[in-house]
Amino acid sequence: MDNKTLEHDKFLEIEKEFHDNYANKLDWDEPLKERLSYDIASLSLINLDKRFIEMLGSIKGKKVLDIGSGFGNAALNLAQLGASVTSIDISPNLIKGCKYRAEKNNLDVDFQVMDAQNLKFEDEAFDIILGYRTIHHLQDINTFLLGSKRCLKKGGFVLFVEPQRYNPFVEFGRVFIKNSYEDDRTPTEHPLVPSDIKLMKKTFGNMEKDEYLFLSSACQFFSMKGYTKLFKVTDRFFTHVDRALWYLPFLRPLYWQVIVKCYKQ
Repeated sequence: MDNKTLEHDKFLEIEKEFHDNYANKLDWDEPLKERLSYDIASLSLINLDKRFIEMLGSIKGKKVLDIGSGFGNAALNLAQLGASVTSIDISPNLIKGCKYRAEKNNLDVDFQVMDAQNLKFEDEAFDIILGYRTIHHLQDINTFLLGSKRCLKKGGFVLFVEPQRYNPFVEFGRVFIKNSYEDDRTPTEHPLVPSDIKLMKKTFGNMEKDEYLFLSSACQFFSMKGYTKLFKVTDRFFTHVDRALWYLPFLRPLYWQVIVKCYKQ
């Protein structure tokens, strides 16, 4: 076994252990809600979810691969919308919980334990490959992108929502609030940087993207502290400011969340 393989095995073990422990904290009997990810309070995140659905388009009858099963929200809701869904995760505990939720909600999803950097599917197996805040947990994004391109049908696309590294407010929070919230983060995660975004475009030869939460990301502090009214007022105001500032391209790497869509040509 070479050093690179050994290093990757250690990386996977850290991710697996973290997410297995995370799975043990979840209420797997929670009713399925019509959302692809978390409960959403922020106007920016509501807008992000709407844009994601818009970029996803009609999925009825499509073969979809969901990277990072998590709580199963994305995969189960996509199945409800008529897609044929396969969903993978490195955590056996998360996959076990997702299978339970699928059975409980009478939905057919093929949940599998699998490393996203070693996709064990045939060439051109899927119409769509998507990930909801997942690929920043991968050690080698390039390997994952090449595998995704191989598994996509011609004309299919990848669609990801991911955090970006350089938002000043989020990075401040990571340094000074991490002791209170570090249980929500894996030690191996690495939010995307501009070179990761460029790599996606280079791999597929095309890209459509949209960024969310620049100044409005600072408002999350009020939400965490329970200042609900102050959060709602400031979040709404700065969400509108963010959309105006978005038209300045040099600011876009500072936005916390990015949606990326690339077609296989």
